[in-house]
Amino acid sequence: MGPYSTAEHHILQHPANPVAETKYTTASDKEWARKYAPISNIIVHSFVADDGLTHANFDSAFMPLDADDALRMSELAVPANNRHWRLEFEADCENWFNTEVANVTLAAWKSYPSVVQASHCKPLSGRGISENVDSTFSAKFSGERAPLIIGEMKRNLISATAWQTGNILGQGSQMKLSRELRGYVLADIKVRHD
Repeated sequence: MGPYSTAEHHILQHPANPVAETKYTTASDKEWARKYAPISNIIVHSFVADDGLTHANFDSAFMPLDADDALRMSELAVPANNRHWRLEFEADCENWFNTEVANVTLAAWKSYPSVVQASHCKPLSGRGISENVDSTFSAKFSGERAPLIIGEMKRNLISATAWQTGNILGQGSQMKLSRELRGYVLADIKVRHD
């Protein structure tokens, strides 16, 4: 089979390339996002164990796998190239994510439906926000492109403790980030709910 394996094999692996983490941080305080309420209903699917490692329970976060998922997971895929990373700038984080996570995952989404990644683009609806979002993953449904995932790269901004407890209210930087995330999403959906 050569260097190929299934998408499932690679998706279930953790990125193994060494990363030099600089611990620099990015702030989030976009003026346009101030009109959105902060996220208040946080459902957490991860926990920090006694050893300090974070564990995620994706089985409870997602719906059960269907027949089309089996097709996706059986697609041929290749691992990321061996290399070293230094995460100093947001662009470095984007490159790491695209190489180590998105490229591996998108191998499973070339069909059933096809998922397309776009970088530094406006919300797909074309309304509401003049800013660009770092990454959008979308698919066509009934002839219209719809966002599946919206990604915004920030360096060391997330307070794991605040989000893990399910309460970011009163934590300025976390509330600002949640307003920004909500603003990007609400610009692309018609039904608004928490």
